Amino acid sequence: MDNKLKIRFLGGSSEVGRLGLTLETDGLRMLFDYGLSPGKPPTYPLDAPPLDIIFLSHSHLDHSGMMPYLCSRTETQVMTTNLTREISEILQIDSIKVAKMEGYPVPYSKAEIRASRSSYIDVEPSQIRDIAGTEVHFHSAGHIPGSLMFELRGTRNILFTGDINVINTHLIWGAHPVKCDILFLEATYAGRDHPDRGELEKEFLDKIDEVVSRGGIVIAPAFAVARTQELLMILDKAGYDVWLDGMGKKIAKIFLDYPQHLRAPNKLRKALENVNLVYSNHGRKLALKGEIILTTSGMLDGGPVLWYINKLKEDKRNAIFLTGYQVEGTNGRLLLDKKKIDLYGVVEKVRCKVDYFDFSAHAGHSQLIEFAKACEPEKIVLFHSDDRKPLIDPLSEFAEVYTPDDNEILEI
Repeated sequence: MDNKLKIRFLGGSSEVGRLGLTLETDGLRMLFDYGLSPGKPPTYPLDAPPLDIIFLSHSHLDHSGMMPYLCSRTETQVMTTNLTREISEILQIDSIKVAKMEGYPVPYSKAEIRASRSSYIDVEPSQIRDIAGTEVHFHSAGHIPGSLMFELRGTRNILFTGDINVINTHLIWGAHPVKCDILFLEATYAGRDHPDRGELEKEFLDKIDEVVSRGGIVIAPAFAVARTQELLMILDKAGYDVWLDGMGKKIAKIFLDYPQHLRAPNKLRKALENVNLVYSNHGRKLALKGEIILTTSGMLDGGPVLWYINKLKEDKRNAIFLTGYQVEGTNGRLLLDKKKIDLYGVVEKVRCKVDYFDFSAHAGHSQLIEFAKACEPEKIVLFHSDDRKPLIDPLSEFAEVYTPDDNEILEI
């Protein structure tokens, strides 16, 4: 049997988005992730070839967004955690809503999302499955609750990281290195390190103190999946009057249904009990009398956050604290770079304070190198980054490094 590894990226090799990776080894045809990039317009991966098995690392749309499209066209099964399946479904339904609002074509229907449920097989970290003679081990990726890395033990040992974080956060435990011959390593933060998490949290709370003590309100836009819940747990200890709006409420409750994927489920439950939940326009008006409003969307391209910013942007005592990476072309990036925001089609100046805090759920540059070194691979394939170059030299000191482009066939 030819035990060469045949690799082809259907998307996401040299960008953060629309990831899809096909692997053929030991006679097995596999796909890792199948996402979309939710830009304007959204972009999609190349069509997938015939497959034996699909692995889904986690629920973010750039990894899971095109699963319903794929599942409606193939009977191949998808291995992931039940938590990932459930959150993916919510994000996919939301992506249909956004596409319709923006006037873009929709690649699948709600019925196809529901129908795809039968394609999923629930697996958990630390489980082992045999797939046509290849032993697959599942490991926590430390990125968001339910996220997985996939280890394949066959002729050669392979590790696919998906998105990883190596530090313990309030919400989940960090990922651990896995010994392998070939490492597929995400490189989102190639060339960029994150600040120390403890110092960042202190700075975040200190800056909130400054705003609140001068009579202002902090709007903290946050990604609904994992970032909102992490910030809730940080804020819970500080005793502010916090109001929670948007999809993050629903996601927090789903996380609590899967305590095995959380580092401290009781702390998340307590944080959720201590916060004011917003469900209506009346609730939003009450939130304007609070101290902190935690709400979606994280990049300001829709969601309740725009309503709050519209109400609070003129008062210099107030502040908008961005808590995650702002992609080029998003409203959040416009705010960060130019202190302007597109509110319902009109670009307006923002007079309140704007600050950015790097609460990333991805490993930084040095952490990626350290993680890769501890895996002891002979070969490393880098993906999921708009600039993989900074990692090539440091990783080349102990492994052969590959940076294939989308649709390029690489044989190892």
